[in-house]
Amino acid sequence: MGVRKLALAACGFSAAIFAANYILGQELLIYAAVLSAFLAALLLLPGSRWLRPGVIVLLAFSVGILAYQFHYSRTVGKTLSYNGESHEIYAELTAYPVVYEDYCRLEVKLLGDELPGLKAIVYDNDISCAELRPGQRISFTGTVKRADTVYGESYDNYYSRGIYLKISAEGGIKLEEGQGRGYFILRLSRGLTERINEIFPEDTAHFMQALLLGDKSLLYEDQGLHLALTRASFMHIVAVSGMHVAFLVGLLRMLLGAGKRSSLLCLLLIWLFVLVTGASPSAVRAGIMQSFQLTAPLLRRENDPPSSLAFALALILLENPFSAASISLQLSFAAVAGIFCFAGRIYRFFAVRFPGLLRRRLGKYAAANVASSLGVMVFTTPLTALHFGYIPAMAVLSNIAGLWAVSLCFGLGWTACALSLLPWLGYATAWLCSWLARYVFLVAGLVSASPVAALYLENRLLVGWLLGCYALFILCAHLKRKFWLRIGLPSVLSLLSLTGILCYVNYDYNRGRDTLAVVDVGQGLCTLALGDNCTVAVGCGNLYRLDDAGELAGQYLISRGRYKVDMLVIPKLSEEFAGGVPMLLEMVEVERILLPRSRGGGELMDEILSAAQEQALEPEYIDSDTRIDLGAIELELLAGQTESWGRSLSVVLDIGGYRALVTGEGGEEEARLAPACRGREIRLLVAGSHGCENSCSRSFLEALDGEDAIVSLGFNYQDCPADETLERLKLCGYNVYRTDLDGTVEIRISE
Repeated sequence: MGVRKLALAACGFSAAIFAANYILGQELLIYAAVLSAFLAALLLLPGSRWLRPGVIVLLAFSVGILAYQFHYSRTVGKTLSYNGESHEIYAELTAYPVVYEDYCRLEVKLLGDELPGLKAIVYDNDISCAELRPGQRISFTGTVKRADTVYGESYDNYYSRGIYLKISAEGGIKLEEGQGRGYFILRLSRGLTERINEIFPEDTAHFMQALLLGDKSLLYEDQGLHLALTRASFMHIVAVSGMHVAFLVGLLRMLLGAGKRSSLLCLLLIWLFVLVTGASPSAVRAGIMQSFQLTAPLLRRENDPPSSLAFALALILLENPFSAASISLQLSFAAVAGIFCFAGRIYRFFAVRFPGLLRRRLGKYAAANVASSLGVMVFTTPLTALHFGYIPAMAVLSNIAGLWAVSLCFGLGWTACALSLLPWLGYATAWLCSWLARYVFLVAGLVSASPVAALYLENRLLVGWLLGCYALFILCAHLKRKFWLRIGLPSVLSLLSLTGILCYVNYDYNRGRDTLAVVDVGQGLCTLALGDNCTVAVGCGNLYRLDDAGELAGQYLISRGRYKVDMLVIPKLSEEFAGGVPMLLEMVEVERILLPRSRGGGELMDEILSAAQEQALEPEYIDSDTRIDLGAIELELLAGQTESWGRSLSVVLDIGGYRALVTGEGGEEEARLAPACRGREIRLLVAGSHGCENSCSRSFLEALDGEDAIVSLGFNYQDCPADETLERLKLCGYNVYRTDLDGTVEIRISE
């Protein structure tokens, strides 16, 4: 009974933290705490003993609100008066520097008198700190900002990790005397990382680093592999969680046995593993629950998994209430809750209806895998849709085909690291393990290639479908206790409705009306023309946004039944116009790439060429005006003649008689375009330079004599679009649309 009371208190406490994060504002917190305590007091009145569990929940809720408010006042509350100001900073590194092409990012703990103990991210623009180590102390002058926004949008990832400030270093960073202690774990993790990259082949080292240590930074750089793992619902296997800890415990139990000493050693190694892998919320949750499971027999107590789950959540939120916003935490606890609630029932269903199947080891594995996968998806699917914008439709198939290889890969990977003390033996084990990793890559690639591997919610019909499916299953669960009525009927109806939606979308965007869309990629450009079995993309890049433009464009196309781009035109070799091209090439098939002939191109050009080479594509360079007829869509490429901002292309799209002009740049480029576009009946203008003050001149707009104008922009530092530009557009009779306000602008063209 004591364990149950603890679980009730943990649930009440956790509910308060989530309410404080997502529902209650700062001004309502104290009222919520008082009201909760008052209701608990009412339930304590004589004659209401059966309501005592409610008393525990309400009191814990009140305590949770107060704990959140206390944590807020000693962290975020201290930063409110420092936002945007310049200060002298004295800090200690708490992680190894992350080095980029032209800057360095440091994670530090502040040691000065003003904000002692708070963690911050420091940006060093001259890469002077690339060789520093955790524990070393630095001082500098920096501009301090709160870490709750990124590119002008609310961002809770830093707070969930206990980081409350972002500091831009001004001038040089000075190394101070003194060395902090307690960074042995970080050095051990760095040593293991180096060992993994040494003994594993290049094509599997990044995956093994993510699988064994939870460090996915290098895996993200391999866009093709990352995309395949994501679409195949395999990314959870490289986010350190209960699965990894369970693998570790199973391996240790196999080696050490099941005695008391082995349990204590398992506890020690589990928490060493949790710390080495970065102590993410999912890893801490798994560590706490495994600790309960291992210690319960030693203390002669029965382990209660739901209670340990609730207690683990409360402990994590007590240490940092803002971790409630962590996607890792939400998915981890939702997955385990789904297993507890549904996996056992699903497995028993297989046992009753297919007893012969479960007499075989392979059948048991398949049934257990399907049961756990379906159980996990019950609660994680809405979270995945909310946070990542897609539904993992083939997660069950992926798990059946590849999870066994992942478990072996995990065990062999750590074995290879241990045996690397004898180099030849470590390399041999790593070589064998790499073939299992390649098998996982193969499964991910095959599943990812399916058109329905990931159902992107860019198609809003799928949002309604998902909500309808949950409502249907909930309604049918209360009907007669027959399988076909409670489970079979909603399953069949869900599949039929999904098939209908996909067929409708495929018809509407492939054999219905032609469509022209300017995708909301932020401060960048991506214009898509969808004709009858023909697709053209003009531009694919962005700045100052966490989402890759290629991924956003790919999601738009796939959600509308388009898996191939007949022609990709890159108006200019810059991040704003072409930064997302490598990812777009991974997401959909591209038949031709056209770009302006220009000197150099730098790292971006190298990335585009590398991605194109993997697709057996040879870019075509345009240095003069060119007409291209694709049947449903006609293009006229107008090559810019100026090199002041780099050579660029402007594109006239003719789709079903509807003409649109996508300009590469404004200013002097528009002056050259005006005579060529006069009298062409160009109805839509996609404004150049994000509507800056030198774009959309009066003479240029009058020459086009169009109807609509779209300005593609997002968070920016140049105050785009300029007020005078918007005023000129309105005076010339244009209807103005902005992607930062209106989102993706889609024009459906009648046949």
